Amino acid sequence: MSAPGIGKNSHLSLPDFASVTKLPKPIKALVYLVMLSVLTVAGIAALMAAMVVIGQLTGAFDVFSFMG
Repeated sequence: MSAPGIGKNSHLSLPDFASVTKLPKPIKALVYLVMLSVLTVAGIAALMAAMVVIGQLTGAFDVFSFMG
């Protein structure tokens, strides 16, 4: 007997990039711009989080003083 869910199609999946290449050029450009903006925001958030951690570890600034 197999476990439940094995062999079934997942309802949640990442977009298929092969289907993006079939889109018209203006829509494909918009899709790539949205993906680039999401990655840029995620990168900036990761850099800010790294700055906060380094600042806390070195004692350069106290994040909790800004919250209070």
